[in-house]
Formats: sequence, C-alpha cells, structure tokens
Amino acid sequence: MTDLSQLDLYGLLGVEETCSIKELTTAFRKTALRCHPDKYPDDEEKKEHFLLIKRALELLADEQARKTYDTCRKQKKVQEERLSQMDEKRKKFKEDLDRKEQKASQATKSTVNTYNTDKLRAEVDRLRREGSRLVDEELENLHNIIEQDKQKKLLNHRNIIIKYLPNTDPYTDDELRQIFSKYGNISTIVNLYPKKALIEFNDEHISKIIENEKGSGGRHFASVKLQKQTNPTVTKQDDLVDLTKPDFEDFEAMMLRKMSQHATTS
Repeated sequence: MTDLSQLDLYGLLGVEETCSIKELTTAFRKTALRCHPDKYPDDEEKKEHFLLIKRALELLADEQARKTYDTCRKQKKVQEERLSQMDEKRKKFKEDLDRKEQKASQATKSTVNTYNTDKLRAEVDRLRREGSRLVDEELENLHNIIEQDKQKKLLNHRNIIIKYLPNTDPYTDDELRQIFSKYGNISTIVNLYPKKALIEFNDEHISKIIENEKGSGGRHFASVKLQKQTNPTVTKQDDLVDLTKPDFEDFEAMMLRKMSQHATTS
C-alpha cells in the first residue's frame, strides 16, 4: 500500500496547503470525476488513482491527521532544501558519512522524523478503522452526479429494431452500420441472428423516415421500427454500483444486456 507520508497530497488534489475543507472537497470531486470506477470500471490505473485521492481526502479532511501530515511534509522539505544547498563535494562527503554511519548502526535515523512518520501512519490506520463521514458524503454525491449523467445519456439515445425476412441472409454489423449511419451516430449494434437486430443511436431526434428503409442488394428487411422512448428516471437497485466491491459492472455491457433482453421479448 502506498505510503501517504511520501506523497504530496495537496498536489495530488490540486489545492494549496492552506486550502479550506470546502476547497478540498471541491477539488476531490473534480478530480474524482475523471477517474471514478463507475465511469471507468475496466481501467485499473484510474481505479488506483481514485482510491489514492480518496485516502488523501480522508487524511486531509481530518484536522488531527492533517497537522501530523503537514509536520512530516515540512520536515521533508527542510531536508531536501539542505541537501540541495550543498555543493557536490560536500554532498558526496555527507553521503559517504551517512553510509558509514548506517553500516555501523541501524539507529541513525532522526528520532524526531521517525516519531512523526510513525505518528502519521497511526493516524492513517485510525482513519481506515473509523472511516470519514465527509468522505462518505462525497462518495454519495459523486454517485448521484454520475447517475444523473447516465440518465441524460439514456434520454439522448434512440433505438430501432430490425426484423429480417425468413430465408434471407441476415446483415453483418458492418453492413447495418453502412446502411443506417446516414440517419445518425450509431453507438451500438446488437445482431440477434437470424431473426432481428437492434441498433442504438446517440441522437434522440431520429426521424420516423428511418422506418421506410428497405435494405440493399435485394435483401429486404421485414420491418424497421423505432422503439418508444421510456422514462429512465427510476433506477433499479440492481443497476447501482457498489464501491465496496472489487469488480464493477461495465455500464455499456449492462446496456447491451438490457437491449438484448428487450429485443428478444419483442
């Protein structure tokens, strides 16, 4: 697990060291929306980054833990500044001296630095056990924002169901895309061989003229029908993503499953 004492948590969230709790949570929300597991369920790198900024918020939102972190951070800066001010000769001399001292004894670390680092780790462990009401609230806010975004996308989608004539070779996905892309931006094609296919557009204003499409090359469609728009404002419990689970359902896969089920029962 990443040692938070070695990271610039303020830089990670893009805030100043003097930031308020409100500025902290605003920055967290902005950053989290770029890597939230609900939006990128298959991106492990984004998932790890999200978990890291979540831990950063937990620590910095707690007054006691934040003071301990700031102390460790200042000590680290002082050490870096002192080292950078040394010329190459003095720097080499110090490095040689440190190696000799380290070889002679394992207790050469600063007692103060060790104490504060251990204290910070204890604070991190405490936060992990106790949790954070503020972080829980932010996670809930993020979930609601992402769900609202999903609902907007659903409202902007329009689907058609194509039925094939019996004894007629069904169309491939590429052939369907070539025929229907002139009507709008296609997001998904579900080809349910050999009877029907379902196409999802990213445009809610697909004209009913699309139902006059007959096909090409003498391979006529039995029918092309626009699906009625449904009200997606009610979210089923099964569709909610549980952030406590390691595996997150892919939103697109969920949509394909629903589309497939709908087309099969039509």
